[in-house]
Amino acid sequence: MLTPEETKFLTQTGPGTPMGDLFRRYWQPFLLSEELPENDGPAKRVRFLGEDLIAFRDTDGKLGLIDERCPHRGASLYFGINQERGLMCIYHGWKWDTEGNCVDMPSDLPGSKFIDKVHVTSYPVIESARVLWTYMGPKEHQPPPPNYIMNTLPDENVMAMRTPIYCNYLQSIEGNLDSTHIGTLHMSYADEIPVDDGTDKPGYPSLPMAIHLRAKYKYARVDVQDTDYGYRLIAVRPTPNGNQHVRINNLAIPVMTWIAGMRGVGSIFTHPPIDDENCERIGWQVSRDRPFSAAERQAYKARSMIMDPADQSRRLMRIDNDYMQDRKAQKEVNPPGIYPGAEQDYCVTETMGVVMDRTKEHLYGGDAAIIRLRQMLGKSARDLQEGIEPPGADGSIPYYKIRSEEIIIGPNDDPWLVATDAGETARPGERLR
Repeated sequence: MLTPEETKFLTQTGPGTPMGDLFRRYWQPFLLSEELPENDGPAKRVRFLGEDLIAFRDTDGKLGLIDERCPHRGASLYFGINQERGLMCIYHGWKWDTEGNCVDMPSDLPGSKFIDKVHVTSYPVIESARVLWTYMGPKEHQPPPPNYIMNTLPDENVMAMRTPIYCNYLQSIEGNLDSTHIGTLHMSYADEIPVDDGTDKPGYPSLPMAIHLRAKYKYARVDVQDTDYGYRLIAVRPTPNGNQHVRINNLAIPVMTWIAGMRGVGSIFTHPPIDDENCERIGWQVSRDRPFSAAERQAYKARSMIMDPADQSRRLMRIDNDYMQDRKAQKEVNPPGIYPGAEQDYCVTETMGVVMDRTKEHLYGGDAAIIRLRQMLGKSARDLQEGIEPPGADGSIPYYKIRSEEIIIGPNDDPWLVATDAGETARPGERLR
């Protein structure tokens, strides 16, 4: 349970807030590359970390992210003309390049030097893993470009998605780190039928076996292991043959998460704040050894971004249409009566309210990762206010080696030794920071 003051501290990410300062010290993804495809194409509105911005590609393909408001009289640059290496305000013709410099001021008197005195707020942008990333913190602390696994692979081996979520980032990311909800929210009743295919043994189970184990054993022994980049969440369930079914999720501060998947190729998600009442889920699927096919990309996009045909800026399934819940399917197919799985997540996190009143929650042992997330975020933000640099922002961590995992190990094997490619060495209960 959090007090209202603690909730406010953790959930407010606008300019000048402690948590906002923390987010701004890391590269953050904010758009898919495909959403800004053309050189000299139309600019795109971007609301991010409580700021109203404009993204555009200039004539040479260079990416810009600048304040939406022209610093002359405050007109929106969204309506500007993008051409000849700059975005021109339609009010008086002042033109801005991707670095926020004024490069043309045709309405000023000839010979005036006023053009050199004005600048529009701008943030650096890089393109990697089919996504646009920005750094919004102090220039002197700009970290190296992100080096998560999706940033190190060829684009053809990466799929990316972006979905709007209508609640504060914290309750959304907490859903990623809740390992006991999968046995209820994401199960189908058919998953409870026993599976006897010989894969209940040390090694990788079949997908039907893995799904059955999550459905049969809705509980899990949950623990958290601190790392240099954040933590690992380890959830252990029994198996009918007396083995251990282990699922490992990872968190890198502030909100990059790796969701358990066999052979270390589960989904990767982050939930950066749009403002204090909205966030977005940006996610990736990666393949280490082959490109994704066009059919795979189409299927991934179809299940990731189900938008309203009448308003492509909004999700189709929302609280105002009860997420299109099917009450018959709820009793016959799956407990939520909602499909696909991502929409199940959005339903439960959004119906908490745009910012959940955490004085009313009652956490139990299965919420260990949620509790630790709040502790880590709070400590990292407070440390930054005291001049202590945030974890992992100096480029020293091999983020590309972090991997999630889902595997069966023997009854006496140690789950803490699984998936330690990124140098995870702490033992249960040890705190690195």
